[in-house]
Amino acid sequence: MEKQNWTVIVGNILFKYRSYFFVPILLFLIIFTRPQISFDSKITDVFFDIFGFILALLGFYIRVIVIGYKRPGTSGRGTNIDVKEVVTDGMYQVCRNPLYLANFLMWLGLAIMWWEIYFFAVVVGFFAVEYFFIIKAEESYLSNKFGSAYNDYKKSVPAFFPRIKNFRKPDRPFNWNKVFKNETNLLLFILVLPPLIYIYQNKANMFLILLEVIVLIIWFVIKYNLHYREKIIK
Repeated sequence: MEKQNWTVIVGNILFKYRSYFFVPILLFLIIFTRPQISFDSKITDVFFDIFGFILALLGFYIRVIVIGYKRPGTSGRGTNIDVKEVVTDGMYQVCRNPLYLANFLMWLGLAIMWWEIYFFAVVVGFFAVEYFFIIKAEESYLSNKFGSAYNDYKKSVPAFFPRIKNFRKPDRPFNWNKVFKNETNLLLFILVLPPLIYIYQNKANMFLILLEVIVLIIWFVIKYNLHYREKIIK
């Protein structure tokens, strides 16, 4: 049996527990840091809040494109790296790890909105380190399993930094049901967090509270409809 590089070993561990490592870190940051006003200017603060929110929505949009065109057995939320084929179309023409790019953009956007140096440094540093090792582990797995089919693809497409012009729409239909089923919770988080940041900055007002209530109502309606449709199909 071939001896694994230590980066691959670390990457496999991080991949297996990737859904859990960041939760305590995020809770710690929320408890011990407070969102700040950008450069002590309300106008600048609004600008960076909007910029951060757009970045987060861009990351979510990339996730939607990837999930909507996703083939079965190509990527998922399992604890072990296991895929049936190399995907080279859609967002995978832009970069080899579009879901990681999407997640990074979402958290980068939220860190910009929070605007606290320790929060920003920990969030960006954590995902940079985690994805570095996970990508190393995935590349080793894919190279060993698919050989030249993956290695040729690896040479022609960047790992992380995207080439937008390379995108071509896949031939298969877009699956909105899969998107709504998998991504509604994440969308709720992105929409709810910015108003909560303002409330956490002691800027609570009736508009923000009403906005939070409206977002929650819309989310519950979507979740109920999805659950109802699944029951009908079964």
